[in-house]
Amino acid sequence: MPEIHYLSKSEADLLLRSAKNYKQKCLILLMLDAGLRVSEACSLRLQNFDFKHNIINVHSLKKRDKTTIRTVPMSDRLYQAIANYLPTLKTTQPDAFLFPSHSADGHIGRKRVWRILATKKIALGIPQLHPHALRHTFATHHLNEGTKLEEIKTMLGHSSYDTTLIYASIPTDKLKERVNLVTSGKRNWLQRLLDKIRTPARKIINLDFARESATFGRNAEIRQLNENVSKNINTIVIAPTGLGKSHLLKQIQTQKKMLKIDDTENFKGSLANILLLLHENDKNAVLALIWKEFSKDQIATKVQRETALNLCELIKQAVEPKEYVLMIDDITRITPSGKKVLDRLKDTFVIVTSAREIKASDTAFLWNFEVMKLKPLDRENAMRLIHHHATGMEVENPELFRNHIYDQTGGNPRAITEMIERYRAEPFLTNEAVLKHRHVGALQEIDMSFALVLLIAIMTAMRYLARDLENPNLRLIGAIGMILLIISRPIFRGLKRKNL
Repeated sequence: MPEIHYLSKSEADLLLRSAKNYKQKCLILLMLDAGLRVSEACSLRLQNFDFKHNIINVHSLKKRDKTTIRTVPMSDRLYQAIANYLPTLKTTQPDAFLFPSHSADGHIGRKRVWRILATKKIALGIPQLHPHALRHTFATHHLNEGTKLEEIKTMLGHSSYDTTLIYASIPTDKLKERVNLVTSGKRNWLQRLLDKIRTPARKIINLDFARESATFGRNAEIRQLNENVSKNINTIVIAPTGLGKSHLLKQIQTQKKMLKIDDTENFKGSLANILLLLHENDKNAVLALIWKEFSKDQIATKVQRETALNLCELIKQAVEPKEYVLMIDDITRITPSGKKVLDRLKDTFVIVTSAREIKASDTAFLWNFEVMKLKPLDRENAMRLIHHHATGMEVENPELFRNHIYDQTGGNPRAITEMIERYRAEPFLTNEAVLKHRHVGALQEIDMSFALVLLIAIMTAMRYLARDLENPNLRLIGAIGMILLIISRPIFRGLKRKNL
């Protein structure tokens, strides 16, 4: 059996004190406190860390087993070393390396770590100082403190054990207690008091790469939408940008079959795809009667040559009324031909769609649609959404953080999400970092149409006042007002299109 080299606790402390910067300290502690192989430590990415739960997800780098991931708890001193080191990195994106290489888009090599430890070996007088000795030190110190052998092998990632079964049987919290016991040692009350006085404030890392979406404050709307679908009622959801129209449509739960149109500017192409989809799936027999003996390629060619309205008629022949739900994500920019298509299909499909607003000219083809209008989230649900998306974020003042986001977004779900994503790019969320971010996307739009009409009316009136006052300048202003009044309708129409 080969000889195992490891450091005593005093030698390990001496090595840590010799680290010239936080980068070196992190490298040493990843092998000393987490038991990582040198290649594993060098190749870690930020997404391998779960700072919320103080664990590292380590991918095996062995050729025979590259898919295994083991979970290793972080000691408090390793966590703090990383917290102090992160501000020196150029980026904190999830796929960024913890130890990026200076020469290329990669990570530092293991030879560099060997050279660092070789230099310290001479300077500190510690014999047999090399990366694997630190890994051996990790295992040896844990054994001395009473950690079970199978638990040590779990953290080391040895292949002689069934890793999955061991992960299932050993609680991570228990291992974290052992890790901190090994790395900090037993201290009397006086030592603990001195530690509190001398130790700087504990840094908290605000990086979390495991998040999921949720719906808040829309329960009544979701119920109404699903009820409308079950009753075959066409529905359009109206709301400004960011209030969650598309998200709401995704919450539809129905036994009916679903078809979806994403491109309202090319309705013909979308209809052709729907028709081909019906032909490929459960409507093959019905459509075969329409196309007789045409081959699949011939059918595809024929479909592309048909007009949009003819495609509508073919689709109507292929399906039963209200058999399908037709979901159209957004019809804000719907074309005149698209309006004709919806007018043809609204009695055949249960249509569910959304838009930022409805123009007066569009009410005709939407006459049998029920309109649902979304409002910004109230304060309670906005706070719930903020809490959900900010779960795992470490903030200096949580109350200031939540109130600032709500004040900036006005309860707009998309704006809330975007602000929190900006905050996630900050490694540390101090009060100053919180207050420096603003969001203007959710500010209410001010309609200046009335003020503009009033201004034009006053200018026009000046034309008549000019007769009494005999002022040629007023006559000129009045003439300009008359011209603006005549062309005001197309001006307002053009401005409305630009503001959609």
